Amino acid sequence: MAGFSPSKRRHTKHSDVDLPLIPAMSLMVVLVPMLIQTAAFVKLSSVQLNLPSTDVVTYVDAPVQQQMVTESISLAVTRQGFQIISEEATLRKIPLKAGGFDFDALGSALGELKRSQFAGQTAIILLVDDGVIYDDIIHTMDVCRPSFPGVSLADRVQTGG
Repeated sequence: MAGFSPSKRRHTKHSDVDLPLIPAMSLMVVLVPMLIQTAAFVKLSSVQLNLPSTDVVTYVDAPVQQQMVTESISLAVTRQGFQIISEEATLRKIPLKAGGFDFDALGSALGELKRSQFAGQTAIILLVDDGVIYDDIIHTMDVCRPSFPGVSLADRVQTGG
């Protein structure tokens, strides 16, 4: 029969076995910083929008304002640049510059229009084309807010045809 007899098995001394912890520690030293670097940290930000209410009763019960703004102003953001529009007429066109949209020219044009024609107006409607990237939309909203703090978004620019 193979194996030890019972008497030898009881008296066998086991030597202390050292576990090799150095490789495990080295793995942790490399693995923990890598996991921390690749972790996804969430940054939340918000954009204030003025959207129409879905409650019809508020429009019926709302008090009539003393001074009504007769003209509205809209800003079309297209792949060709900016167009400032009021009552179906284009007031200004700001074409693209070499690096993209000309936000400086937009800010000065909006400020000039606010002082000359739209002194009582506080709202502007952005008509955004499908090809405009999100960062440009947010930057456009930021440029509009000093002159027109009530920035609203419309669906998109409608082209005829």
